[in-house]
Amino acid sequence: MKLVLTACGVINEKLKKDTLKLFDKEPKDIHMLYITTAVDGERDSDLSWVDEEYQTILDLGILKEHIVEYKIGQEIDVHHFDVIYMMGGNTFYLMSKIREYHFDQILKDVINEGIVYIGSSAGSEVIAKSIDAALGFDENIVGLTDFSGLGFIDSIIIPHANKRKEHILEYMKTSKYPVIAIENGDGKIISNNEKL
Repeated sequence: MKLVLTACGVINEKLKKDTLKLFDKEPKDIHMLYITTAVDGERDSDLSWVDEEYQTILDLGILKEHIVEYKIGQEIDVHHFDVIYMMGGNTFYLMSKIREYHFDQILKDVINEGIVYIGSSAGSEVIAKSIDAALGFDENIVGLTDFSGLGFIDSIIIPHANKRKEHILEYMKTSKYPVIAIENGDGKIISNNEKL
């Protein structure tokens, strides 16, 4: 699997270089499925961060014409892409849509085939063992009661860690799993030959 977990996109230069090493082609030849489902659950009226983050994708050298925006539930063959980019937004809304359309199995299949997964904020959180850490900063607008994550990694992801230090310390006292705290502008790459 090849996972790139970020708080707000692939921003710093080292992370950019390491991310691009995951591909066996030039950035201009990379085709991306850009999933913005979580943004639809966002209650904040200021969504300027969406455009800013989209620019970070272009800054990687990926061409606009090779980026297909997608909402979970639409018909599409995800196997035609080199990378899936899961945008941030409301974590609970995103997880509810993943479950509703059984998108977890689709993600598992394509990640096992070698497609790169880039998660941003909520897009990083959902691949972990649990999303319950998000209760401290996201509104559970869909009334989710099962906080299981996709379990692709045996950890908990907390993005925007620089703004959530107290929450992280409190959460770690009771968490059954290790916590990966990701600061804005940073990220973590998990790349190995294991199957999910």
